[in-house]
Amino acid sequence: IEKMNWRIYNRWGTLVFSSTSKDIGWDGKFNNKLQPQDVYTYTLELEFTDGTSISKKGDITLLK
Repeated sequence: IEKMNWRIYNRWGTLVFSSTSKDIGWDGKFNNKLQPQDVYTYTLELEFTDGTSISKKGDITLLK
């Protein structure tokens, strides 16, 4: 992976997490506050070292 942009949004469209590193994941917090158990949407944009790229969208269920 050459470049990465991963974003997670709550049901109201607020960005609760963003990362450009494959080594950093979401811990379920936003502004240092644990978020409620819910379904969150994500977008993931990747560019590989060979120049190809992909975009993915989906949802993540946060469980406690």
